[in-house]
Amino acid sequence: MLIRTNNRPFFLSALTLCVSGAVSAANTTAQSKPSNDDTLIITANRTESSLWESPATIHVIDRQTLQNSTSVSIADDLQDIPGVEVADNSLAGRKQIRIRGEASSRVLILIDGQVVSYQRAGQNYGAGLLIDESSLERIEVVKGPYSVLYGSQAIGGVVNFITKKGGNKPLGGSIKAVYNSATAGWEESAAAWGSIGNFDYRINGSYSDQGNRDTPDGRLPDTSFRNNGQGVWLGYNFGPHKLGLSLDRYRISTQTWLSDADNQYDEFSVRIPKLEREKVGIFYDYDVGGDYLKKIHLDAYSQTIERKFENRVKTTQVIPSPLIRALTVSNQTHTNDKQYTQGVTLQNNFALPANNELVIGAQYQHDKVKQDTKSSTRQTAATGFFDTQTNTLSHIEAEQSNASLFAQNDWHFADNWTWAAGARQYWLSSKLNRSDSLSGTAWQSSGRNAAHDDELVTSTSLRYSGFKDIELRAAYAQGYVFPTLTQLFMQTSAGGSVTYGNPNLKAEHSNNYELGARYNGNMWLIDGAIYYSEAKDYIASLTCAGQTACQGNRTSSRGGYYYYNNIDRAKNWGMELTAEYNGWAISPYLSGNLIRRQYEGGDIKTWNTGEPILTGRAGLKHTQLLNSINITSDFFIRAASSAKDKTGSKEINYPGWATLNLAFNTEFGPQDRYQVNLALNNLTDKRYQTAHESIPAAGFNAAVGFAWNF
Repeated sequence: MLIRTNNRPFFLSALTLCVSGAVSAANTTAQSKPSNDDTLIITANRTESSLWESPATIHVIDRQTLQNSTSVSIADDLQDIPGVEVADNSLAGRKQIRIRGEASSRVLILIDGQVVSYQRAGQNYGAGLLIDESSLERIEVVKGPYSVLYGSQAIGGVVNFITKKGGNKPLGGSIKAVYNSATAGWEESAAAWGSIGNFDYRINGSYSDQGNRDTPDGRLPDTSFRNNGQGVWLGYNFGPHKLGLSLDRYRISTQTWLSDADNQYDEFSVRIPKLEREKVGIFYDYDVGGDYLKKIHLDAYSQTIERKFENRVKTTQVIPSPLIRALTVSNQTHTNDKQYTQGVTLQNNFALPANNELVIGAQYQHDKVKQDTKSSTRQTAATGFFDTQTNTLSHIEAEQSNASLFAQNDWHFADNWTWAAGARQYWLSSKLNRSDSLSGTAWQSSGRNAAHDDELVTSTSLRYSGFKDIELRAAYAQGYVFPTLTQLFMQTSAGGSVTYGNPNLKAEHSNNYELGARYNGNMWLIDGAIYYSEAKDYIASLTCAGQTACQGNRTSSRGGYYYYNNIDRAKNWGMELTAEYNGWAISPYLSGNLIRRQYEGGDIKTWNTGEPILTGRAGLKHTQLLNSINITSDFFIRAASSAKDKTGSKEINYPGWATLNLAFNTEFGPQDRYQVNLALNNLTDKRYQTAHESIPAAGFNAAVGFAWNF
């Protein structure tokens, strides 16, 4: 990051460029950091290694950057990483991320390397980023599939949230408060950490209460949300052994925003009054230090995700009948579901002859879902000819077990050359244990259903470092995402439609290729990549026409019925670039992504898939280091080109947009322990909506943060 030599600031980290210049409006604080050769990561190859020598395209958001953030969502801290986009599924408080055109359901979320699975996920929908930001040490974002090292869901990439564990003194910490005018909301957080003898600890908590979003057209109803989180880390070191215990909890309450310009609904309300994740994790590391076996790592965790879902929709349809004339249909659904997850990972690191480094491991994960649903449908004729109501109660229990063995070998076979090759074998079993429903006086109970899958995925990469200040890399990897329990077995209702599971689903697959280069010299920092991927067997929802999976139902004017099936294929190619020049007092920087995505599904084949061809950020940054205060200013444009989506039943056009933004960060006091961060977003009060966010963006707004670091 930023250090000072001969009274001139310059940046050293080529890859944490995305932290200092291309992450968020508030990411503009000077700090002392080691050179990029010393920046350590773990996500690229499951062991601590240099960021500069990583075979993957990886971006790191460090603790200081998170501390400077004034965003209301942690997803917004990632939005300026090239190839990363934010999606909201019409839920303001539950933003998710897409990577290289792949939906959030194909992006693997980890916390300290442990999977945050979400078996309730449907099409293009994941768990979200359910973690308290105040607990984090850094975020590592790896783009491209890493199913070999980390398991299913990693077609688009991996986001690993690394929590803070101890410190370099007995007591340290931070207290932070942020006010955001876009939501008229406050967020407060506090964290304390330290190391005393052989003990490490961290305790953290946060609370956020955000109101309705302010846009150029006024505040939007149903865009408010609340969340809170707490966490604890306890560690003990004795000789070569390290033990750790983590406890964390995160809870959010939100609802769906709807733009009903065509007045399709008399009443519409979709709420998630509770979505809560709780986890207990244990960690053990043994630095063996043998001639061949160097390290043993073991971790295990138990996690519960509980969700309450409330859906209320009312529509009126004109019926060409004198006896009815108009039909009013009211649907109400209340769902309570819990997912119980247990997982364990064993990993061994070896140093073998002939400059070989080998990682071998085994992983097991078991998910169990219980879902209770109460729904009612009332149909009323305008003439009073009839008035009927149907009530349904249902209970579903399903489970999924995933066992795998993985290995990856890094071979330094010649000067400046490193070749890596890896493979993972999966054994997957999914079962529907119980599915009971009571509709009126009719009781229905379906038998057990099961699905199995065995799969081998591979990856390989080649790295060359023989040129001065340049690293070159090439990689190939296979991606693999197996169906969730919802997609296989469950019936879900939302917004007046019903979607049925399909136990005959296959897993999604992809082949991915990448060429990349990094340059750090002559005051330039550049990281770029060219990528291409082919994916097949995408799981999508299709309109019901009496299929067995639809229980004989058909979509009509009175209701929408859908079912999951493997029909979609996609091709992606793109280029990513981050660049910054630090030879002047004012540092210009640029980050961006160019992508083209082809979609093929059913009788549709189109390049108009809703992806903006160009997205990026460009700006100028300046840091003034004074005796009593450091001031960093960042003036930048964030923009995206127009996009057209022809993959649905009707064509959707997304206009291009650009916003002008200004941010200031100040540090002052003894050891710069006080911070004031100010972000002035969308200075021109631009009316716009991003291609993957259903809710219009905020107009001109200011966010101010105060922090005390001790």
